[in-house]
Amino acid sequence: MQKAKNIEILENTSLDIPSLIDDLRFKYQYSLRYQSNHAAFSKKNDNGNYIMCCCPNHTETRPSFGISKTPPYHTHCFCCGYLGTIDCVIETAFVLERGNGLKALLSNYYFEDNRKPLDITKILATRKKCIKANTLSEETLKKLDEEKFKNQEIYNVAMSYLINQRGINMKTLDTYEIKIDVRNKCIVFPQRTRNGDLRFLQKRKIGSNYNGSKFINEGLPNKKDILFGLHLINQLRTSANRIKRVRIVESPIDAMSNYQVGIPAVAINGKLLFKNQIRELHLAGIEIVDLFFDNDKAGKDATQKATKHLIQEGFTVNHTLYPPQFTEDSKIDSNDLLKMGLLDKLNTNSISLLSSKF
Repeated sequence: MQKAKNIEILENTSLDIPSLIDDLRFKYQYSLRYQSNHAAFSKKNDNGNYIMCCCPNHTETRPSFGISKTPPYHTHCFCCGYLGTIDCVIETAFVLERGNGLKALLSNYYFEDNRKPLDITKILATRKKCIKANTLSEETLKKLDEEKFKNQEIYNVAMSYLINQRGINMKTLDTYEIKIDVRNKCIVFPQRTRNGDLRFLQKRKIGSNYNGSKFINEGLPNKKDILFGLHLINQLRTSANRIKRVRIVESPIDAMSNYQVGIPAVAINGKLLFKNQIRELHLAGIEIVDLFFDNDKAGKDATQKATKHLIQEGFTVNHTLYPPQFTEDSKIDSNDLLKMGLLDKLNTNSISLLSSKF
């Protein structure tokens, strides 16, 4: 009976399955099962009816696990034969009790009533109970300052990378509270909520010669409402210096690069702009958005999707243009343009509602 009720709710739930898989992959790093199955939810691809990824039920190197794009989001592993709905997958992957998969899903992912009526009041009551977000202690950052003297060599290498190779100056590094984790040989980007609460630490391995993952995240994995740098802009919301226009970029380095040439910017920490992030932009008083993702196919696809969602939510949207001498193969981003002295000399195209219907 409970299973039928869950399916009824899923039938009335609208999910962006590619975004969901990305978020499950992010959160899976903190799952009890991660050590025994590192590949779960990775290697995402679209085969038409299903979005494929690696199965959370067994180890594999090629994605055999499919999630249906349409409600109620059935799943099928074409290798081990697993069948179930997405809420059951979440329970298995994150070792949750029966029934808690749906609660986790509704508490973390956007849904809308687009079919037969549901008891929305009850669902929202559950949602409010589930999504109260904790924060990291500010002591977490202070400890990194204290520990930097334990390995001055690593600290100096990291700072040299940021200043000499990336062109980021000390004023910018101090503004964004950038730290160095000498123990793990990482640069630390504090990820804060719009109100300034510390949600998690994004750690990037120093330089380009490293083993394992490029990024390590420490703290709470719920990131769908986080835009790097938005808390600084939000501080001015009620002042005479209120900022109404921002440039949206992919990474913290990109955001800091734009800040350094006087352009307010926020980073979405990837290529997916989530609905909760759009809400946070509204709450920070933003009205105009200049999209400036990486100059590759994935970046262009992300620009198209973000444009559509932002215009639907009432934003004025512009596309920031790369200089014409750079093609898609150039792999140029904001930081490269900062070092070339071109970042504050870019043109934009205004995008209308009509032209956004791709």
